[in-house]
Amino acid sequence: MSDTEATPAPATDEPARGGSLKVTINSDPVMLDAMLSNTESEQIPAWHIFEGALSCDASGAVWPGVCEYTFENNVLTLTAREGVTFHNGDACTAEDVYASAQRWIETVSAAKELAENLTNMEIVDNSVVLTFSKAIPTVLITVASYDQGLAIIPKSICEKYGSEQIADSDCIGTGPYMFAEHLADRYVLLKRYDAYVPAAANEGATGMAAPKMAYCDEIYFYPVSDKTARITGVQTGEYDIGIGIPSNMIADLSTDPNLVVEMRDLGIFACMIFNNQSGPCTDKNLRNAILACLDMNELMLAAQGSADLYRLNPCYMMTSSQWYVEESLGKYNNVDLEAAKAYLEQSSYDGQPLVFVTTKDNDYFYKTAIVVAQMVKQIGIEMDVQVYDNPTLKQYRNDPTKYDIFSGGLGDKPDPTQVVWMDETWAGFWSNETKNELAEQLANETDFDKRYAIWTEICKLVYEEVPNITFGERINPVVYRNYVHNIFDTKQKYYWNTWISE
Repeated sequence: MSDTEATPAPATDEPARGGSLKVTINSDPVMLDAMLSNTESEQIPAWHIFEGALSCDASGAVWPGVCEYTFENNVLTLTAREGVTFHNGDACTAEDVYASAQRWIETVSAAKELAENLTNMEIVDNSVVLTFSKAIPTVLITVASYDQGLAIIPKSICEKYGSEQIADSDCIGTGPYMFAEHLADRYVLLKRYDAYVPAAANEGATGMAAPKMAYCDEIYFYPVSDKTARITGVQTGEYDIGIGIPSNMIADLSTDPNLVVEMRDLGIFACMIFNNQSGPCTDKNLRNAILACLDMNELMLAAQGSADLYRLNPCYMMTSSQWYVEESLGKYNNVDLEAAKAYLEQSSYDGQPLVFVTTKDNDYFYKTAIVVAQMVKQIGIEMDVQVYDNPTLKQYRNDPTKYDIFSGGLGDKPDPTQVVWMDETWAGFWSNETKNELAEQLANETDFDKRYAIWTEICKLVYEEVPNITFGERINPVVYRNYVHNIFDTKQKYYWNTWISE
């Protein structure tokens, strides 16, 4: 994060309780089920309702969440913190933690992989004890992940829904805010849970692991897909916070005394993902031909509008991450139309348009899709860019009969095992024996240097096989009213410690 670009919000001596916070998100959430949600517009409200058994700070370090924990000799013990209750008033018990862990293992791919080495899970006294067959370096980070980690849910809700999506009205968690209302395409309303108990042991933690205070009485999440409408709404006071400012508006917004503008590294990669399971893009030569056409600066300028708002990055880890890998076999941002034509000649491409599904709900999805289509047209590849709303795009990307390519915005992760395309069941369906072998080595190796070397080999494999293409790393301008204080300080967007001074 850079320094604030405008006059900072007026200082206040103490955080203030009360008021309604009006936040914008890109699209209407399809669900609020923290275990199943995997888009930002779903996860942001869900994080306020549900909490994980463990939590992860800004550096990737693991802290207590709903549970205290010990992890020794391949045995993880989770004990619900004293005084933690669900939004229905029931105390959180070991039975709830156990039921949540069972549902997690049944529904989340990363949890299923952990469970392959889980020899026993049982309730002992007031704790849930998970015993693993060997040392696994990713156990804690997987449980604590903000992205489909082990969210704690009442046993009754786990039993009612099993692996099915939890209805909004049954989204009962332990978080600082509880579900109140969801009017489709209008807003999601959360209200403060007054019986919430912060994790006192987490004093000194950062980001999502820090103690949560719930200063605002309620938070409205408004789906606003049009970026200009979103920011104009913040200017007028219709909304309090907007993320993703059109580059041509930044200068004017920065001089408005009622607003604060900040630049945030949110760890989002603009990218395209091929259908690796069926259709013409199963041909590696075609995928390589497309990559050889792509000028990443042009694509990121289309996505962001300014050279100040992106970094070129061939890897799906931020340039500031310990997991950043620069190696791309010389293929990233190396436009070579002759090489592209040679790949195309070796491919089975028959001239039929490739179906590229995208959305304007995230405008950089659409803008980059259009530019990709223009770039590959130079060598005779045609694309049919089809635009849908975000829920439909999410639905279509999981159906290999619906597309050849889809737009993506993948997030930086604390550990490379959590990169979504490592899972061959994730959209795009990249199944590769070498990748699977390397992924298993990565999941089981404990030495960082050895793990980094394995991850480097995976990154090289990505540029050999080209199952997906990252264009670069986005930097997001954030604008908010100057009476709003203490918004999120990490890549994840949360508002439980935010207060209003007006």
